Amino acid sequence: MNFFATLTIAAAILASVLPGAQAQPASWQEPSLRDVTPEGWLKAQLETQRSGLTGHPEALSYPYNTCLWAGEIPRMGTHGQDWWRYEQTAYYTDGLLRMGYLLGDSTFIAKGEAGIDYTLVHPWENGRLGSKVITNTWPFAVFFRAVRAAYDVNPDPQILEALRRHYYSIPMGQLVRKRDIVSIEGMLWTAARTGDDALVSRADSAFRLRTELLGDRKLSRDDRVTPEFLTAPEPYNMHGVTMSEMLKIPIMLFEATGDPWFRDLAVNSLDRLYAEDGLPDGLFTSAEWLQGRGIRHSHETCNAVDMSWTLGYFLEILHQPRYADMLEKIVFNAGAGSVTQDFKALQYYSSVNQFIATGTSNHNKDNYCSTWMAYRPTHQTECCAGNIHRLFPNYAARMWLRGDGEAVAALYGPSRFRFSDALTFVEDTDYPYHETVSIRAEAAKGRHRARLTLRIPGWCTNASLRINGRLSRIPLNPGSFVSIDRKWKDCDRIELQLPMPVKRCEAYGGGVWWERGPLVYSYAIPAEYKKDTIRYANMNGKYPADDNAFPCWDIRPSGPWNFAVSADAEATPVPGGLRIPVRPIDWQFDRGPAGELLTPDLPARPEPTGPEQYIDLVPYGSTTLRLTVFPVYFVSL
Repeated sequence: MNFFATLTIAAAILASVLPGAQAQPASWQEPSLRDVTPEGWLKAQLETQRSGLTGHPEALSYPYNTCLWAGEIPRMGTHGQDWWRYEQTAYYTDGLLRMGYLLGDSTFIAKGEAGIDYTLVHPWENGRLGSKVITNTWPFAVFFRAVRAAYDVNPDPQILEALRRHYYSIPMGQLVRKRDIVSIEGMLWTAARTGDDALVSRADSAFRLRTELLGDRKLSRDDRVTPEFLTAPEPYNMHGVTMSEMLKIPIMLFEATGDPWFRDLAVNSLDRLYAEDGLPDGLFTSAEWLQGRGIRHSHETCNAVDMSWTLGYFLEILHQPRYADMLEKIVFNAGAGSVTQDFKALQYYSSVNQFIATGTSNHNKDNYCSTWMAYRPTHQTECCAGNIHRLFPNYAARMWLRGDGEAVAALYGPSRFRFSDALTFVEDTDYPYHETVSIRAEAAKGRHRARLTLRIPGWCTNASLRINGRLSRIPLNPGSFVSIDRKWKDCDRIELQLPMPVKRCEAYGGGVWWERGPLVYSYAIPAEYKKDTIRYANMNGKYPADDNAFPCWDIRPSGPWNFAVSADAEATPVPGGLRIPVRPIDWQFDRGPAGELLTPDLPARPEPTGPEQYIDLVPYGSTTLRLTVFPVYFVSL
């Protein structure tokens, strides 16, 4: 079948399913970032990020110390492909621009919007957007998210027209190749705002018929995510970031077409990914490929951002709380645990158990015994160093969602949400560190109708809700959304109690860990931090401009980490965390070929070597060296 025949069939399929789109609930929409104001711990987090790496591109080194997208980025050295520097700076631009809007930082806003302005006024002759040095459209697929944020703040129709021209400039033969297909994200977003159904048809055809349109060419790792791949019986074998990015496409196509085939493909594929590769901290193994569920495997920091972004689409489109639960777990654990608390250094690979973090401690097969698990401002491959800036701004962007006459408190955190000129909702909470979420109305004179929708997390039983101090009888089932539809007056208040029971979890392959609410808890291994000044050959000359202010760290344990728990051990809540009984075991570092110290796997059937003692666990996201999944000891009779 030739290309035109397949396109005609796809168009007919699309025409047959489009009427069904009206039957599905309207998707929730992200508000303009001008309408969301972070407060409390979330504002402090963003301000720490601003004073850390996000505000100091010179510490990130190349390519972040360039003009970004406000010009052509010069090439430094021979490392990497030409498109890399545009992908990496697109991540960074999206993060700093969203931070600028959230914090009202004019410097960040100007820097981010300068790149957008330059890109929009320097298109190719055919309307393509992005540098003429590169031909693939993946870097702009990332940069689109910054353009989208700017449009939501200032809806300029010229932006939509520029995007339409861009998406029509991509030939179908290119659109289906590698990560070019992620352009479907922006294509569908643009179609929804312009009413251009032809863009929906192109997107539908590209994804549904991708295998056929690719023809006989040998599939690369980035071509593999096709309907046939996602439904094949073999375990997924795929680059982790590509998988994270691709999974948003079928759920967005469901939104655009109403075809339940896309919904089922998206939901089943996401569930299968976690069944095959899920980890205790909310993410999945991806170093760089999916690795299975072994506890020792790491995940790439990019995936904490990319998968939480993809889960946002599942949440907005399907209105299912479990996707918010998954998103929070990633951000608060896997994401936060990959960067230091001062936001001055990050890992490329990060693990649930990591007992050492040095320039030679990478225990993963990819770049074995290299810098990739060290906490550093700069990394050999720069994508994670750019992507990490999006983690918390994206969380803030999707805390509050809009429906028709509806304000949805989808993700919890201290904030203000301007629902209308007359009504603002103020969320006062220390969630996820405490159980109470209080939301107060600030209303202009009189009463103003709105439906306030609240999420009851799937892990929460016995939630309670008070409206102006009176206990509500609204059913609060775990894993549900509940709505309060009323005319709000000034100082109306709701108080949602979300009890966080301690949960003991069994790890794949043995071992246990503990959770409470959305937080995973870890033993923060006592650590010695030393500045690492070694100039590693793999770094290609990239180092922070001031390595006193932004050091590369050599972090080694300064106390024991070789603990195990009994088969019936339980955790007791204490201020700031949990307390568990442990016993020491014989558990040693692995060694690399030159004697490098590496985090070992869980030991099989360890026996105690000392008496019981108690240790405290803290939130995973506050740790660098950590023991999260504990081996279970056995006592010989």
